[in-house]
Amino acid sequence: MTAPSNTLSLADVRRLAGDRSAESRIAVVAKIVQTAEAGLLALQEQEMARDLLRRLARDAALQVREAVAWQIYNSPLLSDDLAHDLALDVVSVAFPLLRHCERLGDDLLLQVIGQDEASKQLAIAARNGLSSAVSAALVDVGNLAVVATLAANEGASISDETLELMADRYANVPLVAEPLAGRAVLPASVLERLVASASELVRDLLVERHRLSPVVAGELTGYARDSATLALLRPMDRPGMAPDALAVHLNNQGRLSIALLLRALCAGDFDFFLAGLMAKSRITRRNIHSLMAEETGEGLRALLEHAHVPKRLCQPFLLAQEVAREQGYAGGDDGRVAFQAAVLGRLYVQCGQSEDRAMDDLLLQLFDGKGDSLIDEAMDQAGLPFLPLRGTVPR
Repeated sequence: MTAPSNTLSLADVRRLAGDRSAESRIAVVAKIVQTAEAGLLALQEQEMARDLLRRLARDAALQVREAVAWQIYNSPLLSDDLAHDLALDVVSVAFPLLRHCERLGDDLLLQVIGQDEASKQLAIAARNGLSSAVSAALVDVGNLAVVATLAANEGASISDETLELMADRYANVPLVAEPLAGRAVLPASVLERLVASASELVRDLLVERHRLSPVVAGELTGYARDSATLALLRPMDRPGMAPDALAVHLNNQGRLSIALLLRALCAGDFDFFLAGLMAKSRITRRNIHSLMAEETGEGLRALLEHAHVPKRLCQPFLLAQEVAREQGYAGGDDGRVAFQAAVLGRLYVQCGQSEDRAMDDLLLQLFDGKGDSLIDEAMDQAGLPFLPLRGTVPR
């Protein structure tokens, strides 16, 4: 049976020996690979084909080496030594392997990154299935385009430490901050850095991508008092970033404050509020839900005590719970604004004239940054004009 014309023949090998043109050698490269992929080579012939490809991969003509790389990057004929030679060659030869070849090991990729060639690093940053070690090496290089490409690569494994480094260095650089904010999963520490430092567009991306509470994001990104700079920013129902994780992170950083818990509760972010109570009190979720279901408010009072909230500051929390029960509000977007307005009005009437400086400061943080329309609605419900909290309520 005659071999198909697109497969390697003895005549091709003889022609290669006598014809030294680059075009002839490129044609032979294609036929070697096609013959191998057609299963027409015995084991001994496969080794001979590999040996021929090794020689062609070192050819003086650039276009021949490029042809070898593009024909073989996903071929079973690609051996480790051949991959090594091609990956360390010039960019136009190395690119198909660095970008597409799944067989390249971390050691070789790290060696290529060490060549300090931006185009090669860019090709690696876009690979599917990057390891965290290779990702860290790419970030250490510091090339803006490389880091931006890595940030946008959802197939790259990036450690929390490397993500934090990226946020620290590039939160103010949209080229990196925007794809970083768009990643499916980000740790709380990275969300914190991005929200605190990034542009409005990046914060909008965080709200959309990570389902952060837009109400809280809008009111707290510019708020610098206490731990409320981060406040209620949290992903809801995202893998790897539950409210519990953010609450634990803030608590470990010493920033899960009483003011932050109250802002969470009064904004209708009940999941984060309960996660905060759990982090501060060390009470299990099951017991927290049982105590919160107690209708007299004594369950919440006990939780606040375990969370180290002073007794004199418990009243705003109890009032917020009372309003939620009256309105049948259980969290979420539906009814959120009405709940917020009702809570602000109730707290202003019943707590706003306290002589306790700590209570006064707590309410100041709660009211600070609220929009005029929300405050107007709250005061309409309270039946009072809005005056400074340390004033006297008119009668």
